[in-house]
Amino acid sequence: MNNKAFTLIELTAVVLLLAIIFFVSFPSLLSLSKSDEEKGYTTMIDNLCMAGETYIYSNMEKFNDLIEPDNTIEINISLLVGNGLVESSLENPKTKEKVLNHKLIYTVNIDNSLECQYVEEE
Repeated sequence: MNNKAFTLIELTAVVLLLAIIFFVSFPSLLSLSKSDEEKGYTTMIDNLCMAGETYIYSNMEKFNDLIEPDNTIEINISLLVGNGLVESSLENPKTKEKVLNHKLIYTVNIDNSLECQYVEEE
């Protein structure tokens, strides 16, 4: 008789081996997803800051008096959405919450460059 089936011990060994591989690789997979969330968060902030700077420089008549060292400029994200610079569906990759009620605070440096800070409003 020519039996070509696997025995119960062989199947159990394969399942056990796959379980070990899964449990060994699972923590590294978790760290990869957290790393992706962090990169997405950083990218979101960078994009928001660029959109805010675009708004400031395209509406210089509103901000001429504020572009002096140590002054601050606050811009709500909803203002950027209203001007078509940011999508209204934008979400924080970490919390999955919309960012419409958050704001950007720009500090004017000595060389008149802008330094951006993202602030989450409650």
